[in-house]
Amino acid sequence: MLVVRKKVVSGSIGPRWSKAKVAKWLEIGAIPAIAGLWLPDWVGGYANFFQTGDAYHFPKIAIPPVLTYVGALILIKVCLEGIRDMGRYYRAAQILGLSAIVLALASVPLHFAARKPDVWFALELLSIGLAAFLGGCVLWVTIAKVAEITMETRTLMTRNAVLALNSAALVTGACAVLQVLRGAPTWTGWLRAAVIFFTAAFIACRIGVHFYRTQKYIGAAFARPPEEQYWV
Repeated sequence: MLVVRKKVVSGSIGPRWSKAKVAKWLEIGAIPAIAGLWLPDWVGGYANFFQTGDAYHFPKIAIPPVLTYVGALILIKVCLEGIRDMGRYYRAAQILGLSAIVLALASVPLHFAARKPDVWFALELLSIGLAAFLGGCVLWVTIAKVAEITMETRTLMTRNAVLALNSAALVTGACAVLQVLRGAPTWTGWLRAAVIFFTAAFIACRIGVHFYRTQKYIGAAFARPPEEQYWV
């Protein structure tokens, strides 16, 4: 007689943040993430320093856009908590988020190594741009998961908008790096364009948070086991 035994697999699913908590901290993190792209004017700060060569006015703390980095750390943390253990989306967000943090950290010593529009400065812009792009990809992955669950048209459109704007920012940022390597002064215009696209991508993510907060579809609700909440 054939006896079939069940295989017992140990493990557990860690609790995720509640929907309200995720939405709240996404909104909080978006404020420094967006403001830091413009306040202070780090693009203009570099351009002014390279033109005057005045070391006294060489920006030390505000550039790279540290305020944006702070907001991005909050957003990455919240995105990971919001889609914790959700298969390939969670794994992708982990890899993208860690890569963004490493590149952001690398931009800090490169900032102090750059004293003119040279290779060091090009590497710094590259690290900043890639960090911002990968951070945006974490947000995109999170919105993509919400879109998969809810199947809302507005969330799907937000997902596509974030992808398009984030990609445009990467392309214009790459053009800025190439202009620096060529020694062309037009790098400031390309870098401004990249900042504008990144800002638009973050604003689109902020709109996505509003959709996430206000959606009512059953598929996007939370199931509540005895103590913790989990996505269904």
